[in-house]
Amino acid sequence: MAAPDAFIKALQHEPIVCLSSACSRHVACTEVSHPQDRVKSYQLRCDACGWEDRICGSADDATEWEEAELQAIMDEHLLHLQPVCPYDQAPVVFTSLPNPRRKAKYRISCYYCGRRIEMDWPPRL
Repeated sequence: MAAPDAFIKALQHEPIVCLSSACSRHVACTEVSHPQDRVKSYQLRCDACGWEDRICGSADDATEWEEAELQAIMDEHLLHLQPVCPYDQAPVVFTSLPNPRRKAKYRISCYYCGRRIEMDWPPRL
């Protein structure tokens, strides 16, 4: 299952073209998910033709990332490439978290399938 292009563009704040057959203008994209949600939701609206749609992630409660998958994600991040979730090819987001022990701590999240892990940096894999 791959994340739809419109979801990936919305997540990366890229312009989205109206999906109505008679229109080719850009749509307004508004995030409607809450900050604590594991998957993001977006409301799309074309002011030119009135087309509306809602796109959201598909929460997958199956498993967490395996060590090899997590290692590949971290390697891509360290090489300044855009890491993607191996389950849905959606971009993975690294968020810096406060840590009182003055060591780096990150949350790695996929906002399409909802997988998330918090870890110290550098990781101890």
